[in-house]
Amino acid sequence: MSKKKRHRKQRRGGIGRYVFTTVGIIAVVVAITAFVFVKAAYVVPVLMYHSIDYNDKATKLSVSPDSFARQMEFLHKNHYNVVSLEKAAAGIRRGEKTPPKTVVITFDDGFYNNYRYAYPVLKKYKFPATIFVITDEIGKAGWMDWKELEEMSDSGIISIGSHTKSHLWLPSLDAKKLEDELAGSKKVLEERLGRKADEFCYPMGAFDRKVQDALRKTGYSCAVATNPGRFYPVDDIYAIKRVRISRTSDNLFIFWIETSGFYTWIKEHRDE
Repeated sequence: MSKKKRHRKQRRGGIGRYVFTTVGIIAVVVAITAFVFVKAAYVVPVLMYHSIDYNDKATKLSVSPDSFARQMEFLHKNHYNVVSLEKAAAGIRRGEKTPPKTVVITFDDGFYNNYRYAYPVLKKYKFPATIFVITDEIGKAGWMDWKELEEMSDSGIISIGSHTKSHLWLPSLDAKKLEDELAGSKKVLEERLGRKADEFCYPMGAFDRKVQDALRKTGYSCAVATNPGRFYPVDDIYAIKRVRISRTSDNLFIFWIETSGFYTWIKEHRDE
């Protein structure tokens, strides 16, 4: 081989190695960027239910019993890691990495239909859940009574948390009334159920620094919100973000997106 040909071959080889190295660097940068994005965008999906009844066509706060059963079956068949709110909050507090396909199930208000339709399905799959009850409503028509709450609390899979005494807009309350709503509901739940009631849910998702400070002082270990907003930290255990489940989740593809861990990021950026 002539010296000239040998030089051209070496040059082509050098260019090839340069291109290969450049592509490799770009691939590494893209992979790192994707990893950082995924890590930043992931939020443990804490599912928020209200009523499980047949009013789902009339209100977004209802999910039909059939749809709820299909959703729980979906979680079971696809091997989701359904954990208690207590366990999820503890992991957030310790800064632990959440395993993929982890889901938390919560219910607001304390409607009787939770006991009638949701509880049997949760028992079937042994899925833990937290039900936040308005204590002044316990025993009234359409709401659970103490017997039903005690049965679920004793089951080992259902935690009963506080949704205050009377479901008021907490930031508007003075210190005395706020303490009554927070401490009063906690006290009655613990006395009647014989267990700690350390988990809290803000009525209408409303809170501010004053309310959070009062929660800590009262002895609550964590609190769930609705969706505090895009720039609110995901590691604040007194403002845990949730995903509202409504009739749109009858479509299991949508439910899959909502339980992916990235739906909160999608929703917050979509709503901006």
